[in-house]
Amino acid sequence: MQSLTKQGFDSFILTANFSNNTRAGDTIVLATSDVSAKDKEGADATSAVLDQSGKAVSGTKLQIRVQAGTQALSPFVVTFKAKTALGDQWEKDVKVRIKEIE
Repeated sequence: MQSLTKQGFDSFILTANFSNNTRAGDTIVLATSDVSAKDKEGADATSAVLDQSGKAVSGTKLQIRVQAGTQALSPFVVTFKAKTALGDQWEKDVKVRIKEIE
């Protein structure tokens, strides 16, 4: 599982690249793909750390905007679930730690 550390203020685009999984000519379908997040307790934290209006697809990459957040329930696991035009589906997880650096 890929992991990264961010500060609470940080907001950026996080990308899951499925190019090694998809067949030639296949693309990810935005409408049927999903990105969600869970906190360290396993509770849904999607609205707390992800901006769903920033969800996008670029060929074989599924993207989401990670919002500012707090360290209290960190680390979060962001789960990308990509569904393709040819009917395949793939999942990737990214662990996001929020740590205030003084």
